[in-house]
Amino acid sequence: MRIVLNAGVAPKLEEATDFRRFCIELGVGTPAGQPLDLASVLAPVAELDTSGHAWVRPDAIRALTPLSGSADWQQGFTAMIGFAAKHGWLDVQGRIRAHVGAPAVPAPVPADAFRSAMRRFASGVCVVATGEGDERCGMTVSAFSSVSADPPLVLVCLNRAATAHDRLTGATQYSINILDAGQTEVAMTFAGQRGLRGAERFSCDWDQRIGTPVLTGAHQSLICVPTARHVAGSHTVLIGTVIHTTSSAEGTALLNYDGQMMPTICAA
Repeated sequence: MRIVLNAGVAPKLEEATDFRRFCIELGVGTPAGQPLDLASVLAPVAELDTSGHAWVRPDAIRALTPLSGSADWQQGFTAMIGFAAKHGWLDVQGRIRAHVGAPAVPAPVPADAFRSAMRRFASGVCVVATGEGDERCGMTVSAFSSVSADPPLVLVCLNRAATAHDRLTGATQYSINILDAGQTEVAMTFAGQRGLRGAERFSCDWDQRIGTPVLTGAHQSLICVPTARHVAGSHTVLIGTVIHTTSSAEGTALLNYDGQMMPTICAA
């Protein structure tokens, strides 16, 4: 039998009629390497010892299964306790020693395989921008999504290695400019492919009248104030509340698919 423990969730007994093995399994995310936290997770059913084993109360096991009222189950459980006592796995309080283990977590795919798979997902192309004058900065992103309509929230994922990352994540206001099909050059410039940096990337096609750079002729632009920031792997997920939108431009949006920029294909 197996006692499955997850922080903040009631313990669960699995394989309750298998009396030949006994262990505690920690759910994914439980603090297996932190003794004080682990002891608190084990507390509803057991006490942790200095060797990393748990001493489980038999009454706690009985409380986890409706089978405890069955004579056959009681007989099997009593035999299991007797076997534990014979091998020194029972303490003076009658508690049963159990190994504490974590489930195996599958290894992630290699980064190259992940990138190759994600290139097959067609997405729009955006430039995220902030600042004024010589302090303007921005970067091209394709990881952009709506989060909520009420309140109006959107997110972008920003590479923490990018020069503009700290400025964008620390800004009090920023724009997300969804590029038009004819703005491939803008995408390449803010992706660092034209050798320009910082404010050098901004041409006369940018409007500053509403407090943050907005790309003239963008398919759509949204002005946001930051709501939350979450570090996730190599990126920061920046969630913002949309406080203003521009009028949508005619035509089609720029699309990123398999590493190539192309206009959105619209059905006739």
